[in-house]
Amino acid sequence: MTRLPRRLLLLATIAATPFHANANDLTLTLTLTRVMLSSAGVGYVEYAADVTGATTLGIDVPLEQVDDVLKSLVVFDAAGGVGGFTLPGRDNIRAAFADVPFGPEALDSPLAFLNSLRGVAIQVTGPRPMSGQLMRAEPIQEHAAPNSAATTPRTRVTLMTAEGLRQFILEDADSVQVADETLRQRIARSLEAMRRDAGQTTRHITLRAIGDGTPGEAKRTLRIGYVAAAPLWKVSYRLVMPGQGATKARLQGWAVLENATGADWNGVELTLQYGNPVTFQQAIYRSYFVQRPEVPVEVLGRLLPAVDTAARMMPPPPPQPAPAAPPASFARGMALAKSAASMADTKVAEMAAPAETAAASEGAQETVFTLPTKVTLAAGHTASMPILDREAKAQRVYLVQPNRPHPLAAIRLTNDTTTSLPAGVLTLYDPASPAMFAGDARLGGLPAGDSRMLSFAEDLRSTTTWSSDTATTIAAVTAAAGVLKIDERLRWTTRVTLTAPALEPRDMLVEIPKPGGATPVPADTDHPTEETATAWRYAVALKPGETKTLVVHADRITRQQVALIEDESVVIRLLAAAEVTPPVKAALKRLADLRTARAARQADVDRIAAQLEQVEHDQDRVRENLGAVPVNDALHGKLVRSLEALEGRIDGIHKAAEQAKAALDRAQQELEAAIRGFTL
Repeated sequence: MTRLPRRLLLLATIAATPFHANANDLTLTLTLTRVMLSSAGVGYVEYAADVTGATTLGIDVPLEQVDDVLKSLVVFDAAGGVGGFTLPGRDNIRAAFADVPFGPEALDSPLAFLNSLRGVAIQVTGPRPMSGQLMRAEPIQEHAAPNSAATTPRTRVTLMTAEGLRQFILEDADSVQVADETLRQRIARSLEAMRRDAGQTTRHITLRAIGDGTPGEAKRTLRIGYVAAAPLWKVSYRLVMPGQGATKARLQGWAVLENATGADWNGVELTLQYGNPVTFQQAIYRSYFVQRPEVPVEVLGRLLPAVDTAARMMPPPPPQPAPAAPPASFARGMALAKSAASMADTKVAEMAAPAETAAASEGAQETVFTLPTKVTLAAGHTASMPILDREAKAQRVYLVQPNRPHPLAAIRLTNDTTTSLPAGVLTLYDPASPAMFAGDARLGGLPAGDSRMLSFAEDLRSTTTWSSDTATTIAAVTAAAGVLKIDERLRWTTRVTLTAPALEPRDMLVEIPKPGGATPVPADTDHPTEETATAWRYAVALKPGETKTLVVHADRITRQQVALIEDESVVIRLLAAAEVTPPVKAALKRLADLRTARAARQADVDRIAAQLEQVEHDQDRVRENLGAVPVNDALHGKLVRSLEALEGRIDGIHKAAEQAKAALDRAQQELEAAIRGFTL
């Protein structure tokens, strides 16, 4: 027999009533020793007991968790093996009615029950005693009195007796009994099974553990665990913001969890796992129903900044000249601010340190927090336990987001540890403020070495105004082999005007949305310091009362290829574009002139063709008239002379058409040669 490994790491949670083991007629109670809660919405529990030899274990599992137990039950036994486990079927009721002539649905009403016994011998006692085989039961309406319209619902039963067909009213009989004693006992057992199942919310699983079979076998520790659904454990943080100019904040993390195992925790090992392992449910024990996702209800009207994601640092801008000395009023304002901050620092209350925190370890896909001491928590109770307490690198900053009239007060929190911080909510406290409470923020998970912006309040004393526009210009024009390549620049321009409070400076970080496929245009004064997946961030420092306008350009280049022989509208558009250089315009002007010359030759050909068509039309008209005029008529001679004149004109037009066509061919050849040799 293949043994299970002695150690198996399962990350998840549970609900179960205590295990019981029976070995050599001694009942042993397995003790809950270990609980692991996962952020994936599952959990793992483990029970243990000291046993000897072969052992039979029993566990009562909630019905809704049988699927998970069948999928994940695991036994750890250093010296034994697993002989399998059994449990009652899910549909015990249907099996309990297998040896009676009806199913559970026949118990819905006396009428349904009687009709399910057709052909069964029954005995009736009461005003009209009788016995026989039941044929049918049917509902009727009986009048309360002979002349009354009121009726009463009754049940009429028909029997085949030794005397023939007889009927009785069920409601008038004292009793109706199945005559066969054996069948009565089977019906009674089925009803008892239904009674037991109606209050049964668990299934009893029996598991056999096999010893190694050696004489005098010593006691061994047997452990049983399984994975099932469990409430999510949550993280809440407390952050005491750094003072003016400080770079460290006090950060405490607390895990909020529920004991939903169905058993009290009395000194259990508790581990909390933050990660996203694959976990699913399969209907091994019951019918499967597709689960629909639950969509949260939208709550409007409250400030809820988006969770900050990872930001990538941008290359630094070119060196800037040293700033001018601040005015005297600014120096006085800064002195007052420093004085106020120093007074506030003397009154700061130190946040109490927890007695102990969890030991954190980082895996390839997870972060695990192991509490240093065993946990005691009653079933159904909730606990909040500290998992970290440390100083964290933090910086005050004001985050300006698109089209918002005021910046968001924020803290840039950097995780300078070796383990990730789980996603959770933060409550921020400002010791420099008499109110203490600064706001709430959301942390979307912070890997080691990364930083996030935690927006916690709106800065109503600072203002921002936004404007934007777009423009399309020609970036470059090249030509070769008769193909003109045009690079067009689509430029987005965003202007953000920032105003600091009258008495306070502001270090602002302005988020400019990134248009698809665009890149920021380098500038000496406006350079992004970092970028996220959707925005560039620009750092702007403001003195008290100062107003600055941040101008950001973003370009996207698109290329268009045009065959010069086919499209002349592009040439016309380029000649009108202000950004096209004079040499390029001169080259394009020559092509335009050649196109104009060719168009003039084409116009000559078209004009002569129209003349020829008109003369031929006149010639046809004269011939028609000649056919209608007698030869000896004076008009006949006149028409003949007119026809001769038209023939002469046609000859001249044909010669002119040949000359015009030759001129058009020369103009076309000259244009094509110029296009073939056209380069930029």
